[in-house]
Amino acid sequence: MNKNNTYFPPIHAKKAATRQDEKWDEAIALFNSKQYNKVLPTILDYVGSHLQSKKNGNTYEIAHGSVVITITQTAEELLIKCPFLNIENAKKVPLMRKLAEIRMHPLNLTNVTLENDLVYFSFSCPINLCEPYKIYGVLREICYYADSYDDEFIEKFDATHLQEPNITPLPDNVKEEAYSNYQKIIEEGIRRFDHYMENRHENNAWYTLNITLKRIEFYAEPQGYLRTVLENAIDDIFDRNTPFQNRLLNGKASLEKLQSYSIDKFSEDLYQVETFIPHKYSGKKENIRENWEDSYIDAREMIANSRFEDATNLLQSCFYGLFYYNLVDESISNPITDALAQANGLDWNQAAPTLLKGMEAVMEDNFLDNDYGMDLSKIMGEQMQQSMAAMQQMMKNFKVN
Repeated sequence: MNKNNTYFPPIHAKKAATRQDEKWDEAIALFNSKQYNKVLPTILDYVGSHLQSKKNGNTYEIAHGSVVITITQTAEELLIKCPFLNIENAKKVPLMRKLAEIRMHPLNLTNVTLENDLVYFSFSCPINLCEPYKIYGVLREICYYADSYDDEFIEKFDATHLQEPNITPLPDNVKEEAYSNYQKIIEEGIRRFDHYMENRHENNAWYTLNITLKRIEFYAEPQGYLRTVLENAIDDIFDRNTPFQNRLLNGKASLEKLQSYSIDKFSEDLYQVETFIPHKYSGKKENIRENWEDSYIDAREMIANSRFEDATNLLQSCFYGLFYYNLVDESISNPITDALAQANGLDWNQAAPTLLKGMEAVMEDNFLDNDYGMDLSKIMGEQMQQSMAAMQQMMKNFKVN
């Protein structure tokens, strides 16, 4: 337990955001100038210019995960509909209760409708009320919750898809390697958690849960019900309504539940899908810097006080959290993943400064040739020599009157 975590590079290349920010301002301007018919196409351009190819007549059909969203715009109205589930042979009483619950929360703008035994997400409004924030909120709400709840309701209540998801499966050898590494990540996390709990280091035990759960998402990006289980486990360890000790115990139980997944069950949820509205945010450097400001200061102080293990856990928590919640471009992701790779299995006193250099690359725009595995003591020695030489030169040029 005296060394840093093993680093597993992700099986999929990390995606960057496709949003075109200038299109958002354009959509706002079009709405304010009452050019309502142009608002939706501009919002779709903001999400990604490729979406215009999904239009047929006045209707867009856009896949997202395991669902397809249909958007129809007429001269008077905007209609959005998403086929969700077939509940003909489902456990209807508990499922109907759950559907009624999600209409109240977490859904805010979207409705859930039942047509015979078919369930849909739906929304409609007059064209002159298509305010961009509202329409984007509706689309994001449908994409996120339809793609999340369908897998949960199929698993728990025996519902079925209304349409077969358009997925890209992974080769068997990739699945086998992914399952092996998935188990290694969990095993390492449980061992570290137990070590910290035995030594009453509850804060580091919590960091271990947070890092381990998000390492799974970073590495494998599971879909389907496994993604739902993983997201719920992460939400639970952040739930401030639950006592801290209970969150720790629940977090370990979540890891053990994930560990019990068979290779077949794990492989079922390991595939790639099309995405319409990403559930991850578009990570901007200025926002990341603001979010990391306190952690950056804390990590530097920890390292200055030789608290290398604490600093390592804090920095990795920031890094894996960044990828869990955001899509980021290579200028941000590369120094972070390089630092994680270079810190693989290092002693704490080497891992912490190596990871800090990765954070500095984002916070300070210092890359130092992207060599995050460098000998920091050597650099400090060279800097000291340069400082001494400058001082000596200054003293040589100093004349006493």
